[in-house]
Amino acid sequence: MWETHTSDMHKSPYRLMAKYFLTGILPVIFVTIFFSCDKSPADLPPQISFLLGAGLTSTDTVLTAGQKVKIGIHASKGSVNLTYFSVRFNDVTNTILLDSGMNTASLNYTLDVIKTTAPVETWSFVVMDRNRVERSINLVLTKSDSSAWGKIRTMNDIQLGAQENPAPGSFFSLNENLVMNLQQAFGNQSSADLVYYYGQYEATLASPNEAEAPAFFTGPQGIANWTIKNETRYDTTMITPQMFDLVQNDSLILAAYEPTAGKKKGKYLVPGMVLSFKSPAGKLGLIKIHEVAPLPAGAVKFTVKIQE
Repeated sequence: MWETHTSDMHKSPYRLMAKYFLTGILPVIFVTIFFSCDKSPADLPPQISFLLGAGLTSTDTVLTAGQKVKIGIHASKGSVNLTYFSVRFNDVTNTILLDSGMNTASLNYTLDVIKTTAPVETWSFVVMDRNRVERSINLVLTKSDSSAWGKIRTMNDIQLGAQENPAPGSFFSLNENLVMNLQQAFGNQSSADLVYYYGQYEATLASPNEAEAPAFFTGPQGIANWTIKNETRYDTTMITPQMFDLVQNDSLILAAYEPTAGKKKGKYLVPGMVLSFKSPAGKLGLIKIHEVAPLPAGAVKFTVKIQE
C-alpha cells in the first residue's frame, strides 16, 4: 500500500523551486517583456506657427484704430493628430472667438482683424493633440497714438420687405445703396449683403450665408441655389438713437465693435434699436431701426452708417 505525505511533498525542494519561480521570477520576466514590447520613442508635441507672406502679419504690430490686418496660422501634428483649435482675444477681458474640435494631421487658418479702440489687444491661437498636449502662439496689436477717426457714409430710410412682401425687395447692397428683390439679388449675388425676413416670432436682419435664410427665399432663384453667399455679422449695442444721429466719423462705430461677439443675424428688431455690424467687405457700421411691421408680409425701415 502506497503512503503519501502531503505536507512533506509541498515542502520538497522541487515544489519550493516551482513556487519561487511562479511567484517571483515569472512576474519579473513578464513585466520586462511587456514593457520592452511597449517601449516607443517619446511622443512629439504638436507644432503651431504664423504663416509668412505678402499681406500677412506675423509679429507684434502697432496699428491705427480701424486698420485691418490678416493673420495666418499653420499647425501640424507631432506623434498624434490635432483634436482642438482655439482663437482667443484679450483686451482686458479674455474672450473666445473660435473653439473647434477636429481630428486632423494639419490645418491652415486665416483671420481678418480690425484694430479696435483698445490700447492693447492680444490674439492667441491654441492647438491640442489627442494626447492633450497644447501649444500656443500670441500676437499683440497696439493702438497707435496717432490714430485718426475715419470717414463714414450714411444711407437713410432703407425699407426692406419680409419674405411674403416682395414689392420693396428683401435684399440690400451696402456698396451700391441698392434694394433688390429675390430675382435681382440672384443676378447680383456678390452685392447682396443684407437680407430681411420674419422668423417664427421675430424680425430678423441676416445675410445670404446665414443658415435659416434659404428656407425663406426658395425656388429656382432661391438662396440655396446661389453660388456666392455673402456674410454680414451683427451685434446688439447700448447706443441710443440720439447717439447714433450724432455720429460723424467711425469713432463710435469702432468703440461699439466687439470682434468676438458678431452673430450671423440680428434678431428681435424693434424701433430704436441700434445694431453694430461688419460687412462682407470688412467695413464696420451701425444700423438704427426706425420701423418694424411684423409678420412675414411686413417690412423694416432703417438707416445705415458705415465706414468709407
